[in-house]
Amino acid sequence: MFDKEKLENDLRGCYRTGCFHIYLRGSFDQDLTRMNQDDLGTFLHEYVHFLQNISTPYGIFEAIALNEAAVETFIDIQPKEEIELPYEAPQSNMLKRRMEWIKAMDGQPIKDSDSFIQVNKVKGIRFGELDRKIGGRLGHLIALEFFDMAGVKHHRFIGARDIKEAMAAAYQELIDPNAKHPDIPYNLLRYLCQQEFPTVGNDVKKFICLCYMALFSLEPAFHFVDLSFKAEEEKDKSGFQLFDEYLENHKVRVGGKEMKPWEHFNWLVDQYSQSIAGLIRCEMSYINTILNAVKLENGNVPILNVINTDKPFTIDNVNALVQALGIPYMHAQNRGWFFPAIDGQGASDVVKLVGATWLYQFLIEKDKGKMCICPLAPMCGQFGDYCYDKPWMQTKCTFEAMGDEIGLKSKRITVAH
Repeated sequence: MFDKEKLENDLRGCYRTGCFHIYLRGSFDQDLTRMNQDDLGTFLHEYVHFLQNISTPYGIFEAIALNEAAVETFIDIQPKEEIELPYEAPQSNMLKRRMEWIKAMDGQPIKDSDSFIQVNKVKGIRFGELDRKIGGRLGHLIALEFFDMAGVKHHRFIGARDIKEAMAAAYQELIDPNAKHPDIPYNLLRYLCQQEFPTVGNDVKKFICLCYMALFSLEPAFHFVDLSFKAEEEKDKSGFQLFDEYLENHKVRVGGKEMKPWEHFNWLVDQYSQSIAGLIRCEMSYINTILNAVKLENGNVPILNVINTDKPFTIDNVNALVQALGIPYMHAQNRGWFFPAIDGQGASDVVKLVGATWLYQFLIEKDKGKMCICPLAPMCGQFGDYCYDKPWMQTKCTFEAMGDEIGLKSKRITVAH
């Protein structure tokens, strides 16, 4: 749920799946060498989330579903003269099944109180597999049992969210060894590996590789555990070797056709491009340039390539990663922003994607006490009365432009009490 005060005061940064927008609470500079260690580490953490979104099958599957949900919502709203927020549009059966799957495979939602839980590593972590019918098919889940330092027992389903955060935190610590993260969701997975799969848990680069590989499955937590068993059996192989073997030897079945993981991923990238096109309906020069760059061809996996070295990880590695895949829309609270461009022209497709994504979130989350301000406010210097309750009535802003496409100004809009 979007909360401006929490976003600006509690979080160091954020990236929302499918949005192509990174927010930093600190400062940003296109010359990354001019950023302090805290801000650079936070930028790298959120940038890894951006790459998890656009360069893994699970991230793309999730983003496609969100795009489809937004499109179905906009189509449902457009002909209506009156709507009530938060808005709940009827979803197609296929979308319902996908959203149910994602909800389960993301893992247990994170509560604010979870950040205060300290895992008692001495007492250990138990884990097990559970099979459940999800979205009309059988899904494999991973459940953990552990104690906190106060002796309280906890049960938790882990999923893609835990894997993404653990990987981003591990990557961040390569450039900022002093970075601190709550155990949930950032450290729990690594603690499990240090206990059960020490070859993975005690090798940060192998841990990163396996997290990334797990996101090539639509059952990430189950796949991560399976990969960790394999890594423990084949101790002499690096995470990069395991990833290369996976791309060549694993098989993915789609619609009765077998594909190698890299073939499946490239197919998914094209599906993702089509889903964005259906949402923003404009030329996508910048977005397609980025999506073509992440396709798995000729060993091009920048997120792993830049750490596949025996040399210390430095700002040069971060620059190499950014130069390979570009920066999405960037906004920092204190100072700095980045507006992506291609051939000297501003990337209007990214602006429309950011606007459409946040418009959808506002429509489905707006309630008394929730989503009280335009969700684009943190990256917008134009504040007015409308920004707080009726951002679609603002002038000359992205939210207004996207709202006009579904005729919000002409509708009677009420907010549920």
